[in-house]
Amino acid sequence: MPLKALLTRPLLVVFGLSILACQSTLPDGNRGHAAVLAWENFPITLDPRQGQDQASQKLLSLTHQALLKRGPNLELVPDACASWSWSKAYTELTFTFPPSLETRSQTEFTKGLPLRAEDAMKSIQALMDPALASPKAGPFKAEIADIHLNTQGIAVQLVIRLKAADPGFPANLVRGILGITQNGAGGAGTGPYTITELVPEQSIKLKARPYHPDFANHAGRPLDLEIRWMPDATSRLLALRHGSVDACPNNLPPDLLRHPKGFEVHGRPGANLEYVAFNCQHPALKDARVRRALSLALDRPALVRGLMGGLAREAWGFFPPELPFGLGAQNGKDIPAEGNERLRLADKALDEAGYKRDAAGLRFRLRMHATAEINSRMKALALQAQWARLGIDLQILTREFGTLLSEVMAGRFDVASLRWVGIADPEMLYNTFHSSMVPPIGFNRGRYSDAETDHLLESARSAGNDSLRFALLKKAQTRIVDQAPYAFLWWPDQVVAAKPGLQLELNAVGDFQGVWGKEE
Repeated sequence: MPLKALLTRPLLVVFGLSILACQSTLPDGNRGHAAVLAWENFPITLDPRQGQDQASQKLLSLTHQALLKRGPNLELVPDACASWSWSKAYTELTFTFPPSLETRSQTEFTKGLPLRAEDAMKSIQALMDPALASPKAGPFKAEIADIHLNTQGIAVQLVIRLKAADPGFPANLVRGILGITQNGAGGAGTGPYTITELVPEQSIKLKARPYHPDFANHAGRPLDLEIRWMPDATSRLLALRHGSVDACPNNLPPDLLRHPKGFEVHGRPGANLEYVAFNCQHPALKDARVRRALSLALDRPALVRGLMGGLAREAWGFFPPELPFGLGAQNGKDIPAEGNERLRLADKALDEAGYKRDAAGLRFRLRMHATAEINSRMKALALQAQWARLGIDLQILTREFGTLLSEVMAGRFDVASLRWVGIADPEMLYNTFHSSMVPPIGFNRGRYSDAETDHLLESARSAGNDSLRFALLKKAQTRIVDQAPYAFLWWPDQVVAAKPGLQLELNAVGDFQGVWGKEE
């Protein structure tokens, strides 16, 4: 498809990424029809019941289907099933499967056996097994009251009944989290790729299934893949320039992409969120006026330019604005666009909160937890410099990520530099900001508590339809922005650096179905 025609397709312009070029595909003839991808992390496990790390989930999305997957707009669409619906509002789900013979040529296991509704049911039951020790199994064990099959004419329905209303439960049934296997016994799946070779901590080779439905609407030839583990960003860049690697999806820092040589850089708006979390029990930060002032004073345009090379969007809320439950630009509030005016208002708010500057110009001190990773440290230094203009002395404490996360979950922090991956599920708002969701139950790591926010989030959970639910979630987000338990910073773009001649499609959370070359 010509590039001009591609860019006029609305879904791909707004929600997808394609990489096309006119040169020959994969100049290294020794690789045949395989594309080599550099990944920064190696999957911890190939077991679809256990894999919870990002690399394992990315691999699982290529090798296994689930009941659902994220569409180009991040909406939940059928994957292994033909259709799905809430048969009872937020308490009972029904998934319809066509007759097996109709699915044989599309979704089949490596032995040629078609995926059946029974395989999906048994894969979920495997996660509900009390003997299974897996953090991934938690929602299945805790929330499912019953799962069974119904016959409707020549079709089969899988019915899941929940113990209590939970509109966010379907997010547990998407590709990358749930992996359907034959009889639920683990092993191979029915994804667009199958694993043909694995060298631990080095590489994984995947063979494409050319007639898989994931490839149905794409021009070009699906390529086999070789995934190589390359934890160092500079090594990934040099391999891409040298030609031993064909693509680096979302794993090269912006500063290494400023002067592409021998490759192309393509991006699209993303749904990951960079933010800083405030400990709402801190003596100063328990005052919402202080938190709002700290958030307002940040020069987001400068942060996006300087730290992200412009490959991000300023964030003034939790969800990206294009989602049906996201807020508009700057939340529709009258937020001054000029940074000096925002700084003046922040200064005034801190004075009114009782935190006036002392003789040395200092108001109070804070400690920020950040990882030693270069992007995290640069982000912390930038915030340190910007908050210094307010009279805030910010001390930066670097931690290994596991240590940082454990300290944040325990509430032993003032401010923490963090990132949410995949802000696509509306239920995340409840799990992150409701006062009952303090770890280990949920993700309210800053111990934020606000009665009005709780009421709005509870009302959204009990709403009878998505229209009312999303309206209530928008009201809750407006309240959260006003209370500022987070300082929202930016949504990074989904960025791929690739050799000319390749075609990839990513959604806003970075999921991709495969790699295509030009038709020969």
